[in-house]
Amino acid sequence: MSSRKEHIIPNPDEWPITRFYEKRSEFIKALNEYTFKRLSDKNSDIVSVLEKTIYMEKQRVKNKPWKVDPPDDKEYWNSLGQELASTITPEEKIATAQKIVSRIVNRYGEEIVGGFATKTFRFARKTLTSVFKRLFNKIHFPYLIKAWGSKEDLFERIQVSGSVDEIRSLFQKGTVILVPNHFSNLDSILLGYAIDAKVGIPAFTWGAGLNLFDVEILARYMNRLGTYRVDRRKKNPIYLETLKAMSSLSQHFGLNNIFFPGGTRSRSGSMEKNLKLGLLQSTMEAQRLNLQEGNGKKIIIVPVVLGYHFVLEAKSLIEGHLRQEGREKYTRISSGTSVIKKTWVVFKNLLRKDSDVTIHFCQPIDVVGNAVDAAGDSYDQTGKKVDIKDYFSLEDSINKDNQREKVYTQILANKIIESYRKENIILSSHLLAFVAFELAKQQFPEISVYEMVNKLNKNFIIDAEQLHTELANVIAQLKVREADGEVSLSDSVNKGATICISEGIKKLGLFHQTRPIYRKNVNSFSSESLKLLYYYHNRLNGFGIEDHISASANLVE
Repeated sequence: MSSRKEHIIPNPDEWPITRFYEKRSEFIKALNEYTFKRLSDKNSDIVSVLEKTIYMEKQRVKNKPWKVDPPDDKEYWNSLGQELASTITPEEKIATAQKIVSRIVNRYGEEIVGGFATKTFRFARKTLTSVFKRLFNKIHFPYLIKAWGSKEDLFERIQVSGSVDEIRSLFQKGTVILVPNHFSNLDSILLGYAIDAKVGIPAFTWGAGLNLFDVEILARYMNRLGTYRVDRRKKNPIYLETLKAMSSLSQHFGLNNIFFPGGTRSRSGSMEKNLKLGLLQSTMEAQRLNLQEGNGKKIIIVPVVLGYHFVLEAKSLIEGHLRQEGREKYTRISSGTSVIKKTWVVFKNLLRKDSDVTIHFCQPIDVVGNAVDAAGDSYDQTGKKVDIKDYFSLEDSINKDNQREKVYTQILANKIIESYRKENIILSSHLLAFVAFELAKQQFPEISVYEMVNKLNKNFIIDAEQLHTELANVIAQLKVREADGEVSLSDSVNKGATICISEGIKKLGLFHQTRPIYRKNVNSFSSESLKLLYYYHNRLNGFGIEDHISASANLVE
């Protein structure tokens, strides 16, 4: 889908997110009460919980201070410790601890919950259009008046597919939660832009690391764009409970969310294989709360698969992965390229090349993994219509059952991973990288990947005819699997090996200083960075593509 859908609610003043944040103070009050109740229900010794929190916060202030932290941070936590220590009797200590915990929860709530201003959103909408036009379109030098490209050009570059019409319908029938895979810092911003500019639905809230608010200009705008703030330094029980409660309660209040169930960006470049269950559990809890209050509003999960020909942070991400996984087997070797030269290569590519991104909205599902249609009805694996209420009922009563909800959460996580695999669109760049790197691995079975990525750069050669033959064979096998509904191929991959190689070479990691793969001459291909080739190869790990590769590459010392 290259054109834009008409907005279902054209006026941002009428959006759900706008109305939610107009009642921010009321929500924080409800959040305080809900969090305190959760803490009390889970912990019989509230004094110990408070003491642990004060200790951990003092350590954070001492060892990991940030500019964005409140100026009274140190004094605040010291004073709470003194206040608790001044109590005498056990009863007095418990009563004082409860009051202090309530104040801490309110402090955290004010920090976590952001805001939304339509004026700021409109400004961000225009700014991001300009930024993305420059990022995804090349400059047409003879026509400098159109150097930044048009909005139509940009919409051609941001390819949206999948359950778009269903999401537009479901947005007004329930609370929609988008759960994308996570590769780049661009993910949240790009997805937020696409759902407004192309899908035509209102803004969602999303989590942003508190460290980003260290930059004053970023903090000024992000505070008004519906983000909630997450401080990953804070591991104490009161903060974690407040964060979980905010996620559950905001969904219960009807706030549409974007969150990454994989947690952080994929360092290896692979699709997520395991998901963090905490945020998914909050979605389960929100659905139960809706049913308990009798409103019946459905929480609808939409897995989203993002696909880039390039990831700006790929080099640092794969370095981190190799160091963590390889340990003593991996030694980082400097490229020897100057910072000035690296910067110039990126800038030159930014001006002269264009790229695109795929955003695929998978089949919507409910919180227990059943398919949801455009009308909001759920259907199990046999196609039978089911009532979500039945999953949370015992003897016709909606009740809380932690063990049951943990099981449902794992089922939901498995379903999301299944959606990622089945509905991922295989791009030419990723397939080219996968086949090329697998050919190299077959030629050197006696050395580890960690040795390969350091030792074979510049000496790496693949015969052009051999690569074409292997790629053609892989594509033929993938077309059979696509017909069976196992995988999805991009248009360029479907056009065959020649087009796949041509586009893959052109677009693979095009903004990097070193090329993951390039044509060395008419008969061969080489690489300036096997690390980057390995990173983009990893995107297709787990799809069984290596089983379709039979030959080995020709590499020379």
